[in-house]
Amino acid sequence: MCVLKDSPFLTGKVAIVTGAARGLGLLVAEELAGRRMRVIGVDLRGEELSDGLARIAERCQADTIPIRADTSDEDQVVAMIDKALHVFGRIDVLVNNAGVRHAAPVWATETAAWDRVHNSNLKAQFLCTREALRRDMLQRGEGALVFVSSMAGKRGTEGASAYSASKWAVLGFAASVAKDLKNTRIRVTAVTPGRLDTPMARESEVWALGLEWLDPKHVATAIAFCVEQDPDTIHPELHIHHRAQL
Repeated sequence: MCVLKDSPFLTGKVAIVTGAARGLGLLVAEELAGRRMRVIGVDLRGEELSDGLARIAERCQADTIPIRADTSDEDQVVAMIDKALHVFGRIDVLVNNAGVRHAAPVWATETAAWDRVHNSNLKAQFLCTREALRRDMLQRGEGALVFVSSMAGKRGTEGASAYSASKWAVLGFAASVAKDLKNTRIRVTAVTPGRLDTPMARESEVWALGLEWLDPKHVATAIAFCVEQDPDTIHPELHIHHRAQL
């Protein structure tokens, strides 16, 4: 059930959420739609994305657009931004959520796996951020950028060197982008959730470790809270962990 909320700083504005077909991305898309935003969901899982956004559109009485795209591919990102601007004319919020996880110790990590993780988790955030800024946000001097990192970006993770390295890099990238934008009203927030109970986690080799997992709904709500603040209120970094993960 979508909880509708009139947000003075979000109503009628436009959000792009990557990795929106399922898991955290789909929940973020619903949270923003519930705040009366028009939402563009981006994912490679085209059919799953379309179905998920259609449900959000019905429940939240919102305008949603699914765009099937590989966010690590420059041409596809440019085309995605083109479509977003053609349909809605602006981009107010970008949630860089799409990513993959590869579970293996460093000696068992092939170069192709390393590249896939870094392309999906880091290069994709760079491309989407650059194009959203170049094509719209910088001209208006306002907006919100969210970079989804991980607890693995704050401390090393056994058996996941490629993933952890990419998530550390996301934090450095987000901090640098924030410095680049300090003379604008474009806000930057980096989010470092603990272990989330999502389809990606359940498909991972580490799922059976018996650890406590965080409900992604809480993280989606926190992300929406950050972006709906007034333009002068910035949450530079947000840590969200289950108490058992501290």
